This record gives sequence, structure tokens and C-alpha cells, in this order.
Amino acid sequence: MKKLSRLLTIGLLSAWFVGCATPGRVYDDSKVALIKKDATTEAELVEWFGPASSRTMGPDGSKNVTWRFAPTKAGTAATSGRLEVRLGADGKVSAYTAASGTK
Repeated sequence: MKKLSRLLTIGLLSAWFVGCATPGRVYDDSKVALIKKDATTEAELVEWFGPASSRTMGPDGSKNVTWRFAPTKAGTAATSGRLEVRLGADGKVSAYTAASGTK
């Protein structure tokens, strides 16, 4: 029983480490260029960039949403970057900043 418990623990830890090692999304200026102030919605952002890395709510109903991008393969010329978007209470982009860097 003790041996089975150890094998199960090792298997679960291995699966967890593999999940943590999943490469991130690549920064894409052409998608960032699609963002329009007072028009683009959160649903569109999620469609273009996937789930956000982090999100916080403001007391006025606004949201700050952040995406972090990493190259998908080590040693490639893929671009990493960060996108920060402020959504108004109406759910539309009120401001955003984007930065990229080649890794």
C-alpha cells in the first residue's frame, strides 16, 4: 500500500510539473492593432489572446486585465511581451498598453 501511495504521488507531481512547463502564447502586434478604444470588448480580447494571466476589479466596476506572452519554443526568435487593458464599467476598452521584446 505504501508503494502504491508513493507511485501515485510521483505520478501526480510529474503531471503537475508538465502542466507548469507548458509554453505560453506568443506576442502578436497584428492582434494588438485590432484593439479599439471604446469599442473592443472583453470577449473579443479573450478570443484574440486567450485567457488573461491576471485580472482585478476596480471599485467603479472597471477591470484591469493583463496578458503575459512567452515564446513557444526555446532558442527561437519568437517574441515575448505584455498587454495590459483597462475595461470600463461598460465592458469596453478604455485604455491599454502593450510591450514586446524578442527573446
